[in-house]
Amino acid sequence: MLILPWTEALSEQWDRFIKNCPMATFLHRRRFLSYHKDRFLDRSIVIIEDNKWLAVMPAAENPHNNKQIVSHPGITFGGILHSGKIVGEKMLDLFNAIADFYYKQGYESLRYKMVPIIYQQPLIQDDAYALFRCNAQLYRRDLSCAIDLSQASLLSSEAKSTMQRRLRKAQKNALLISSDLNYLPSYWELLTSHLQEKYDSSPTHDLNEIKYLIWLFPDNIQFRAALVNNQVVAGLILFSDQAVMHTQYLWVSEEGKSYFALDAIIQAMIDEAKKMGFRYFDFGISNEKDGRFLNQSLYLSKIKHGGFGITHDFYQLDLAKIGQTEEPAPT
Repeated sequence: MLILPWTEALSEQWDRFIKNCPMATFLHRRRFLSYHKDRFLDRSIVIIEDNKWLAVMPAAENPHNNKQIVSHPGITFGGILHSGKIVGEKMLDLFNAIADFYYKQGYESLRYKMVPIIYQQPLIQDDAYALFRCNAQLYRRDLSCAIDLSQASLLSSEAKSTMQRRLRKAQKNALLISSDLNYLPSYWELLTSHLQEKYDSSPTHDLNEIKYLIWLFPDNIQFRAALVNNQVVAGLILFSDQAVMHTQYLWVSEEGKSYFALDAIIQAMIDEAKKMGFRYFDFGISNEKDGRFLNQSLYLSKIKHGGFGITHDFYQLDLAKIGQTEEPAPT
């Protein structure tokens, strides 16, 4: 196996290659990785075998630690992307080769963001086994919430009845769901103000960035707003790919809460996801502090829609020691 650093000249070939990778999403396309390229020193790699592309791994130098590689700091999850041909011991060999490649460039560690299982179609987790064999340390585990749309609802009869009452109240107040981007600026202003006042934080993307991303990926990124009397009272952003529709930036005003506007917009998106053939509806994580803190009220507000917990795992590998894999115990 030969490892080459990614260059701009390889962008089109990269995007063609990941179309056949069952764990890749639009987040891993060079168009997405490059929209914020000025923030990161890209260290992505291409793995070649028999003069053919075998795998790629989006990666960049940690902006807070110039001795560390992250796969990738600008996206939610990354890891090794391949067509399914890297299995068993071959994946272990690849991790050793990757460690040697980055170590020789002066890096000391690699932070590897596992692709959550619901984003893999079909399921391939040979990298998880290789991480174990390489003595990788699980340094972070986030808890997300997703609904399996192919299964019967997990909600109890009482919970279903409560949700139905809330949706009827939303309908009674003539609440409308809109995808009109003309409402995006006011929604983003309200969302930003809410995050600043409640959490002293701001959205990862500013308004211009989210508008640009929607323009770049109109089939993958959408905006929805809940309106009462033509005023935005709730909203969210949808990231959709593979078998998953994923919500981001959920927000509801105090007025919207009285109309159960967020429940209404979420249920509308769940119904839409089913009609479009998605397998999962993913609410995203409810964690802070590298997974050590769970916002229980936020998590339960997602669970009440019939979801279940899934994990996002993050591993760290010591590049100088990765080749020192444990020998199997004698049988």
